Formats: sequence, structure tokens, C-alpha cells
Amino acid sequence: MAMNTLTIEKMAYRPPLPQTSDVAESGEEHIRRLQRSMIVRIAEVDPNSAANVELDQFAVINIMEDLIGKAGTVFGVDKSTIGLVLYGAKKELTDEAMSRLETFLGSCLAKYAKVQVRIGIGGLMHSFLDLNKSLAAALDEVNRQGSPKEPETHPFVEEAKTLLLRNCGDGVCLKAIAKQLYVNSAYLGRLFKNFESITFNDYLVEVRMEKAKELLMTTDKRIYEIAREVGYRQLDWFYKKFKEYTGYSAKEYKTNHA
Repeated sequence: MAMNTLTIEKMAYRPPLPQTSDVAESGEEHIRRLQRSMIVRIAEVDPNSAANVELDQFAVINIMEDLIGKAGTVFGVDKSTIGLVLYGAKKELTDEAMSRLETFLGSCLAKYAKVQVRIGIGGLMHSFLDLNKSLAAALDEVNRQGSPKEPETHPFVEEAKTLLLRNCGDGVCLKAIAKQLYVNSAYLGRLFKNFESITFNDYLVEVRMEKAKELLMTTDKRIYEIAREVGYRQLDWFYKKFKEYTGYSAKEYKTNHA
């Protein structure tokens, strides 16, 4: 059976396996099993959309559960905050080990859930009676980090732009691109507006016009062929958009820039 990319990422990090009791036997040695907590807080891209926050949390919890497996328990704290309790021997829950896990989780969540997160690490727990204290320490660490640096772009926006550069022809629209990215079209539209300061449709026009300019300057294709190639079935509509964008008719542009 073929493995997906997330499975391969999971294999690269192997968290400690839990035991059913606080004391586990390994040969003749007795290893005290402990717990340690983490808090993961999602940085909201669109704080006005509760639905998007809930979808992000759902994705983060699923990815964390897949990565951690039986080595820990993942649970929701609030709409943007997720808790994690890891089980293991003391040597498996050191500051260094937890720091590696923090980096690993942050990377995977950015890559697969397309979210930026802040992560806090709590202290060791000798029993679940220490849970509140450990989680409080992790939460304090998250709060001390303050708001994460606002990203200059978003992975969905960059992936959408890449898809448009590959194909801006007939049938390309916000809904079609969102479907390829498995994301809600309204959400993708808001991301474009937030990060590009332009609507998706206006950005699509820019891509099409730049492609048309390139074809006019570098090929001998007729104007109606270029119009179809960049997604315009009606030649008059292409002429109108091209004149608005460049200040020239397509024929004038070809003459002046060829």
C-alpha cells in the first residue's frame, strides 16, 4: 500500500510508546512512566470567521492524533487551542526531546493544515493530578510568546497562484481553483483579498493579460487564438479587458512591443 506524505513524516519522528500502567517492565528494569503536556494555539487568519477557526482546529487535531498515535492524548481546549499529553519515561520527555517535537509539530501543521501555531511546553507530570499545573505552565508559555509575526502570504494563496500560472484558460475560476486545493471557495477568496490586497478575479485578469502580452510579443498567433488561450471565448470582451489593462489595443501592443 502506498504511503502518503504525512505517513512518511510520521515515520521520521517516533514518539515514545505508552504503557498501560505507571510502571513498565523492560527486562529486569523498572521504568517509571511519566507524562508531559503541550498547548498548541492556532493563529487566526480571519478572526471574523468562526467557521474557519473550527475547520482549522478539526484539521490540527486530526493531524496531531495521526502523528502522535498511542504515545499521547490530543484534546480541544477551546476553538483555537489544543492540548496534548504525552506518555513516556523521563529520558523520553526531556526539554530537548520536547523541543524537537515542538519543531516537528509546527512544521507538519504548517505544511498539511496550512496554519501557523504557537506551542507551549508544560512540566513533567508524575500523575494526572498534576495535569492542570502542567497545562497552565504550557499555556503561560504560549501567552508569553505574544502574537506570531503576521505571515506575508498564505500557502493556499501561493498554491493558487502557481495553478493560475500553469493554466489561466477557459473554465478557470475561484471555485475551480478552490476545488483543486480542497478548500472552501469563499475562504480562498478572503485569503486572496487579505494577502494580495486584490480580489481573486482581478488577480486572474492580471495573469491572463500578462500571458496575452507575452504571447503577442513572442509568437505569431492570431489575436483570437491568444484570447482563447488565456480564457476569453468572446473576442470583444478580450479586447475590452486588454485595452483597460495596457492602454493599447492588442494590435497596437503587438506593433509597438514586438
